[in-house]
Amino acid sequence: MSLHYTIKPIPSASTFLVDLEFDAQDEVVLRLPAWLPGSYMIRDMAAEIQSLRVTAGRENLFCQKIDKSSWRVAVGTRQRKIRVRYEVFAQDCSVRRAYLDTQRAFLMFSSLCVCPVGFEEESVKVTVIEPGKTQGWKVATALNAEKISDNGFGDYHATNYDELIDSPMELGPWQSIEFKAHGVSHRIILSGKIPPFDQKRLSDDVKRAVETVIDFFEPETHEAPFTAYTFFLNLTENLYGGLEHRASTALIASYHDLPIKNEKESSLEYAKLLELFTHEYFHAWWVKRVRPSVFIPYDLSEESYTRLLWVFEGFTSYYDALLTARSGAISKENYLKILAQTFARHLSGSAKSRQSLADSSFDAWIKYYKVRTNRSRSVTSYYDKGALIALALDAQIRKKTKGERALDDVLRLAWKQYKDVGMDYAGLDEEVMPELILDATGVDLTEEMDRWVYGCEEPDYKTLLKVFGVTLKEKAFPMARSILQAQIKGDLSLKVTQLDENGAAEKAGLCVDDELVAIDCIRVQKNNFEKLLTRYKNEKDFSIHVFRGGLLKEFLIQPEKVRQTQPQLSAGGSKAFKKWLAN
Repeated sequence: MSLHYTIKPIPSASTFLVDLEFDAQDEVVLRLPAWLPGSYMIRDMAAEIQSLRVTAGRENLFCQKIDKSSWRVAVGTRQRKIRVRYEVFAQDCSVRRAYLDTQRAFLMFSSLCVCPVGFEEESVKVTVIEPGKTQGWKVATALNAEKISDNGFGDYHATNYDELIDSPMELGPWQSIEFKAHGVSHRIILSGKIPPFDQKRLSDDVKRAVETVIDFFEPETHEAPFTAYTFFLNLTENLYGGLEHRASTALIASYHDLPIKNEKESSLEYAKLLELFTHEYFHAWWVKRVRPSVFIPYDLSEESYTRLLWVFEGFTSYYDALLTARSGAISKENYLKILAQTFARHLSGSAKSRQSLADSSFDAWIKYYKVRTNRSRSVTSYYDKGALIALALDAQIRKKTKGERALDDVLRLAWKQYKDVGMDYAGLDEEVMPELILDATGVDLTEEMDRWVYGCEEPDYKTLLKVFGVTLKEKAFPMARSILQAQIKGDLSLKVTQLDENGAAEKAGLCVDDELVAIDCIRVQKNNFEKLLTRYKNEKDFSIHVFRGGLLKEFLIQPEKVRQTQPQLSAGGSKAFKKWLAN
């Protein structure tokens, strides 16, 4: 048995026409994933499916929706060739779903291809039809080609459904940058708005970063777990993110972040773009292959709860910028700035005293990806705090072994165990982490993990950073935050994006998403906001006018003397710092 999907893009309607053929009998349930690996939230992708109908020859078969992402089909007692046809509307310009317009198409098969339950391990053929009225469109994907045209349209093959949905595809007039890293072919597929930029620099820097990742997991063999790798980079004005796949990754970033030709100094924005490349590439080892036991196999029909996201996303967030710095692709100064921003994001919220790192991982399905006004006090980021706890664990290991062992050894041991077991790999259980650290380093960190991961205690970061030769200092926030104790952002209009708990703005009655229009009846704009606030910092009180839900409201702010700071990191030329950035 096998599955054959035929996909025809209709760019003008942002719609894919999908045709699925397979042989079946009795009753069949068709299902679309409710979530996708790497993004831990129920996505309701079936909401974009329209006009689904099922036939066997000329006969229309009875098909009934039975839950949010499943359909039951009555086939009959004899084996028959089944044909499923439907439309998928695709206007989600992210890395998580399919997208289609007259400029480009991005095929995330998890939002395009329903799968008959029980057919998940069957081989898959997918035929992609070239759309009409498009010029210069071609195909890029990590899937194996069977029979394709010069521009890549035609037939592709996947071993099973899991490989299909783990192999996105880009259609359009994309540009490609190609290089080899330790003998493995890599390419960067650029789509969207592509301004003039230093292509050689991007290629050289990404190559250095990915070779460092390969060397991290395979310091002796320098072998990657794939024969080729593709970075899909969609360039937009201001979006940012990524999603890992087994032999590729989907990235979205700002075209402003690309390196400028003949520019000697790298911008912090470019450094963070390289960090994104490294983050998703690191995942090819750490979560696509080594992963929690509850993800083996994936059950994409409902939530798969784990308290280990801090290990897989947090550790990756620790190593992404660190390995990019070790490769020399970003400067040590930019690395420390990126790390300082991680400290600032984590320490600025009050959630760290309410939600443990383990609970944050477990509750990702209902909290992390949800936009809520009380996010800063209710959601601990398993990315940010996970990265900082990884740093703390690394420091403890190095300190207790006098620099002979590091967290690096823990991940390498987990990778070796994955390779040694092969097809029988069962994943990592929650309780295994302290044992894994002990086996790899000889250091027992059970007590620290109980306090830092399962409790809400914060490590002594200042002391631990000294292990790496790094100094943590604090700098006062800009005046606006010190007076209001709130974060205000915006260009055309200024909005409250975060409120400090029990701060002056919250006590006055301001809410997240309030639009600031006046201070003491003086119109407030981005260019005069801080100056206006400064005038009132020593006043007993002053008025602020905001729009909330289209209605004008007035509040009385009573400034408080509060010492608020921002983390800053620095490092000299100590042996500890050099060693940290060397291995």
